Amino acid sequence: MRDARTFTLGVFAAVLATGVAVAEPQKPPPIDQRAISALCRMGAFLMAQENFAIRTTTETDYVTADGQLLRREAKGEIDAQRPNRLYAKVVGDRKEREFFYDGNTFTVFSPKLGYYSRVEAPPTIGKLADELELRFGLALPLVDLFRWGSAHPDFSDIEAAKYVGPSTIDGVLTDQYAFRQEGVDWQIWIQRGAQPLPRKLVLTTTDDPSRPAHEINMSWQLDTHTDASRFAFVPPKGSHQIAIAEIGTPTQSARR
Repeated sequence: MRDARTFTLGVFAAVLATGVAVAEPQKPPPIDQRAISALCRMGAFLMAQENFAIRTTTETDYVTADGQLLRREAKGEIDAQRPNRLYAKVVGDRKEREFFYDGNTFTVFSPKLGYYSRVEAPPTIGKLADELELRFGLALPLVDLFRWGSAHPDFSDIEAAKYVGPSTIDGVLTDQYAFRQEGVDWQIWIQRGAQPLPRKLVLTTTDDPSRPAHEINMSWQLDTHTDASRFAFVPPKGSHQIAIAEIGTPTQSARR
């Protein structure tokens, strides 16, 4: 029996003997359009969802001064009603935060410390997310969920994209995709079928030698019916209001 090496050399010799040129292996394109199409389909579906709830488990790597990676876990929940109702909660080992948006005001509350901050808010969740980042350097939990699916998506920052293969998460069949951008590699697992929901997201920082990662697992409930009181903050007895430090000014577009 010939081994694989002998068999390969024999085929190569036969090709040369017949004068047939050996084609070089074709490298796959850096951008697999299946991956981009999957993002577009997912984004369009998310944009069409008016009421939904998400429960999350998040694991995040932190780099110590001596370069060691430490991983911490947090639980989260989001209840949303488009265009202008949002409640979010994040509970970790070291801090807990709640976010309330009722269409008029936005409040962030720290139950353990008993402090909250409240500001006037723009009229939609998307505009709220933009203003919080511009004015206060504050990001809503899973903020990209409210940005995917825009009418004119910009994928110019993506340097590589590919389909990895099928994967099952919590009993749900998904497709795994991998993307590369400057400074970050990221993967997303999108549910198969008529509801292309993101079920898992992993981001790895590539411009840090330690390559810390951030992983989010998501479970979804669509067409929810959440009471309006969920989105309105009522200060608990003994809590105190404080101001949020501003790093910018509100934009006129966000206010309209």
